[in-house]
Amino acid sequence: MIRVVLYLLISIFLITFLRIVIGIIGKGVSDLAGPSKPRDSSPAARSAATGGELKRDPVCGTFVAPSASVKKTVRGEVLHFCSTACRDKYRES
Repeated sequence: MIRVVLYLLISIFLITFLRIVIGIIGKGVSDLAGPSKPRDSSPAARSAATGGELKRDPVCGTFVAPSASVKKTVRGEVLHFCSTACRDKYRES
């Protein structure tokens, strides 16, 4: 029984050690490849990341950043849509 517990502890230690070594090697390889660009550089992602206010699409209910929205002015009020399809579906009441 003690032998089994000892083997399990050694296995956990070796797996942890290998993960650390692989992480260090992966970091070194990625540093050699050069700087990477941000994963999502869309205007909506940038606005959400900076804490900008999101507007709700009146058709589908999706929240969208004003800088990335499709806008339509209705009776002097600017409405924000997530896409041109939602803008085209919108009916003025």
